[in-house]
Amino acid sequence: MKRNKSVRLILGMIVLLLIGTGVVFSLISKNKERGSDKKIAVLADNGIAIVSISSERKMINTLVINPDVQVWIPGGLGWYRSSAVKKILQQERKIDLFDKLLFYNLGFVADKTVVLKNIGDWKKKFWWEYFWNSGKMILKGEIIKKDVREEGELLDEVMVRDFSETRLANEDIRLSIINTTNIDGLADFMANNLERLGFSVISVGGEINNNGCQIVYGGKVEDTFSWGVLRELIDCPQKEDLSLNEGEVELYFDEKFASMIKYPSYK
Repeated sequence: MKRNKSVRLILGMIVLLLIGTGVVFSLISKNKERGSDKKIAVLADNGIAIVSISSERKMINTLVINPDVQVWIPGGLGWYRSSAVKKILQQERKIDLFDKLLFYNLGFVADKTVVLKNIGDWKKKFWWEYFWNSGKMILKGEIIKKDVREEGELLDEVMVRDFSETRLANEDIRLSIINTTNIDGLADFMANNLERLGFSVISVGGEINNNGCQIVYGGKVEDTFSWGVLRELIDCPQKEDLSLNEGEVELYFDEKFASMIKYPSYK
């Protein structure tokens, strides 16, 4: 009888050890996939907001897009007031477009997106992170009061300073952006948003070719966090080219890519 109890105890300890090991590996895996900052996106009845909680910068930053400010919904839906975006995406059953909206308007990629009634409710949703960090970090807020096209300079400054992903900046993967179309502004548009996100863009240009949309990369790129972000954002074929320097990536954007996001409707 005592032997059976001992066996059960040992088996129970082994199970607990395996569960604990699984949790640790899961946390490590998630940490590899995630940036070093906590990024939150809020889609609400009264507008749109983004939040960055950065332990490295010791900052909690918020940016709110006022309800009457127009934002661009990619994929052909066009420009709408930020307070109308939630209803439109729900009616069209395209809530997943919100992530693309954030990148193409702000250069922001969220870890977690929440759909709420009021923007301010994010503090209740993430009450523990807010409560735990608010006493140890500086809180800073920005408000966008004009259409995002008119606020380009402000967004370039604020997004890089307060919302860019620290891990991307630290890895310093260097991007060259090439527009292979006759559509003006496509390369600059992509470069601006990638820089806001935290990438280093070393060149922007044009080159007519028939290779289509491509991500061409040099050595020591595939194992980085930056590489995972690029592949998630840009759904184009990838090709390694060891003639490129280590840590360099060339992004080629073609007519098909511009048509997919309906870039001409942005202008």
